[in-house]
Amino acid sequence: MSRLWRTAVAAALAWLAAVAAAAPESDAAERSRIAADRQAVETRFQAALRDCQARFAVSQCVVQARQERRLALEPLQRQSHLLDDARRRQRAVDRLRGIQERESAAAAKPALAASAAPRAPAVARQPVQRKVRPPASAASAAETARHRAAQQQQRLQEAEAHESAIQSRNARRDAQHKPAAGLPIPLAPAASAP
Repeated sequence: MSRLWRTAVAAALAWLAAVAAAAPESDAAERSRIAADRQAVETRFQAALRDCQARFAVSQCVVQARQERRLALEPLQRQSHLLDDARRRQRAVDRLRGIQERESAAAAKPALAASAAPRAPAVARQPVQRKVRPPASAASAAETARHRAAQQQQRLQEAEAHESAIQSRNARRDAQHKPAAGLPIPLAPAASAP
């Protein structure tokens, strides 16, 4: 990882940590306050609905009660969104820290492996031998081509036998049934009298 990128990540981590520095206990207290305020707004709304039922113009009263409830809930919703954003930022900070720690640990591993390599026995340094298929000879290639040609010829013979069997079966079926009646001959139009 380049130094510039590491510096940018470190700066981002510092900024996100400062932004998300809201204490978890204040977060929980703020959320409980918002929940209590919402409950109070809903209680007032239910009471307003009951009052509306006693009036003559119920519809207008219900519309007014809903509008008041919406106006009271909007700031609470905004506050809740701000708390959610702060929580997401904190999780992002934690995630970036974890990534940075893993990358620094991964960068340290090759250095450790390089320092440990001279101590390893000479046997361990031998490359692993892999089984490699021997190159095909011209004779085996010709044999493969002959085998494929024989298979193709056999398939063609089977297809021709199948086709002739179908044709003979269809001929037997046609012989068992009487031929279909032809279409009627159209009548010639009557000659017009002079």
